[in-house]
Amino acid sequence: MKKLILAVAMIVPLVLVFLFSNIDGLLLEPEISPQEFLETMPHMEISLFGKSLVFTQPLSTLWVALLGLLMIAFGSVFLANRLGDAARSYWGIGLILWGLGAISAGISYQAFGYELKCAGRDFCLFTSDFEIVYMLLTCYSIAFFIAATAYASASGRSRRFLLCFAVADSVVYTILALVGAFLPVKFLISYEGFLVLTGGNFLLMFIFNILHYKKFKDSANLDFILIWIILNFVNIGYFAWLFAGISRPLYEKFGVWFNENDFLHVLLIFWAIFLFIRLKKSLKVSEKL
Repeated sequence: MKKLILAVAMIVPLVLVFLFSNIDGLLLEPEISPQEFLETMPHMEISLFGKSLVFTQPLSTLWVALLGLLMIAFGSVFLANRLGDAARSYWGIGLILWGLGAISAGISYQAFGYELKCAGRDFCLFTSDFEIVYMLLTCYSIAFFIAATAYASASGRSRRFLLCFAVADSVVYTILALVGAFLPVKFLISYEGFLVLTGGNFLLMFIFNILHYKKFKDSANLDFILIWIILNFVNIGYFAWLFAGISRPLYEKFGVWFNENDFLHVLLIFWAIFLFIRLKKSLKVSEKL
């Protein structure tokens, strides 16, 4: 029964976004026309279900799709081999949700951004329902990571705190995201807003893993610490590429499309592989803690 309630609690907000979001008035700043939007990136026309569509950033779509499918595959392995272990189960669910979120992001940020935000309009929209759903799914994914950390690296009051925090954080972000989608409020449904509201969660897990490693001196918590450190360097790599301004001249001068999001997704693919290899070993140890 609890699993059903949890599933419904996650699915309902996603459905509400697609049914009732009110984002048509939120435009990109500075304003950009559909034609100007297409001029900034590679694109091609494709036929899908008998309809002609503009497919943008083909290679970028490949990277994000690969990341999403890898996450779903890795999460499925943990669920299929969970051995009754809560940490393994929650990691599995979290990775699957992360993968679904990546695919949802790829639909709007990469593959069909023009169709969702620009087609038939004078000026392109700031966001789409798929991008809001991506952030909600990623929020839920992080909540499951926190729950997994609670069972793998904590006990007693510490575990209860992490579990309560995971639920509370998800509820608060869901409410704020729905408010942002319905009113609408741009910051609440922006990626910057998402980072402000959820970015500290990885730091929380990092701190808990450090504290419990000092206590247990176990390889499981050490692996988790390495996972969060590498993820931090992945994010630093993204911003380094972004602020270096490499993407635009690379495309304009050499015709090579590889922007900061592509760099991030490639780094995340390697991070996901590292995470999967280390967790397969570490979660066996965590069952003994």
